Amino acid sequence: MTAELRTAHRKATRRLIPVLVLLLFVNYLDRVNVGFAAPTMNPALGMTTTGYGLGVALFFVGYVLLEIPSNYVLYRVGARRWLARIAVSWGVVAALHAAVSGTGTFVGARILLGIAEAGLLPGILWYISQWFTGQRRVFVLGAYYVAVPLSTALGGPLSNWLIHHGQHTFGIEGWRFMFAVEGIAAVVLGFAVLLLLTDKPAEARWLTTDERSALTEANRIERAHDSGRHSFSSALRSATTIRLAIVFLLLTFPMFAITFFVPLVTTGLVHDRASAAVNVVTFIPFALGAIASVVWSRMARREPGRGHLALPVLLAGIGVALCAFAGKSFPLLVVGVALSAIGIYAAIPVFWSISSARLEGAAAASGLALINTVGALGGFIAGYATGWLRELSGGYQLPFGIMALSLVLCGLLSFAIPRGHTAHVTRPATETEQVG
Repeated sequence: MTAELRTAHRKATRRLIPVLVLLLFVNYLDRVNVGFAAPTMNPALGMTTTGYGLGVALFFVGYVLLEIPSNYVLYRVGARRWLARIAVSWGVVAALHAAVSGTGTFVGARILLGIAEAGLLPGILWYISQWFTGQRRVFVLGAYYVAVPLSTALGGPLSNWLIHHGQHTFGIEGWRFMFAVEGIAAVVLGFAVLLLLTDKPAEARWLTTDERSALTEANRIERAHDSGRHSFSSALRSATTIRLAIVFLLLTFPMFAITFFVPLVTTGLVHDRASAAVNVVTFIPFALGAIASVVWSRMARREPGRGHLALPVLLAGIGVALCAFAGKSFPLLVVGVALSAIGIYAAIPVFWSISSARLEGAAAASGLALINTVGALGGFIAGYATGWLRELSGGYQLPFGIMALSLVLCGLLSFAIPRGHTAHVTRPATETEQVG
């Protein structure tokens, strides 16, 4: 790695990653804040657990329908403008959640939110792949994806604070005030994205000519090691893409189920001081998940492989199994959620690094979108099936048991990913490169 490339990577990290982390943080906050609203929103709207689960599930319909077309447009018009459009659109719809009046309008609002958000995550992943190569990409993905567990760890106390202090503000209920404030934040962020991001290294005036050339050449060399066609349609037909999509489906089902339903589980378990208990069960485990995301991606930085993916996934399976057997034990629930969050969020950056390393141009845009689209089905299953199984069985033991089985199967299938489909590394990193 040349001095120019190291410097270019550092500059790109400082300029781009804070904006992308904040974008993903607010995105997931506007996606999962419904879980923090549910304990007060559901009774206010006369909504059952199944009705709530249906709304949570149908959010992902827009993802399934529009994820790939959205990423195709992003590839054509540029990431900066399209990501800004997505942020403004989802922010408006998220704020309109403050106006829902029953199960029907709640479900409709969730569907519209999914449509507005479609394409964001794979779009950002493709964008990162244009700026960072090999070892650096693994580390950057770990730093970037820390926003997801943080959105739950910090978003829980923030959302609960807004719900409590926003009660009767402007004459509305606290959960409505929370939806409005967090939606408006996304609109503001959308305009910031338009101003602060640069589409590609060749257009970055904040890099020197040599630094721009070094980044462009590093991308060209890395892609030269890839084989096969790099068209938009070829990635959709790739056996490796489909295999990775199945692994991601098995990973996202428990991830979303825990995020959407743990506040309800906690409220049912701890009736007194339920808000404080929800803050504990979201902040501590997901803060640990955020740390694990960074630490594990740094450990896997040299050459992320199947073991780096499978081991944390299997740890998460153990954690979810503990949740299933927690019964009335609040401490055991916290431990189970913590192990689940640590395992899931340690695995995800490695997964995306493996997935994105061998795709170029339109193939990267379409392949990542397909994987995320299938992952969205995990969100749909998490929303509807968890609520339905809870009412069918009278508790959360059955859905948690199925989540644990999903993670175990995900960990085992990770070993079926071909060895060649990892981030390309030509030699071990020097100490200077690791620091850089």
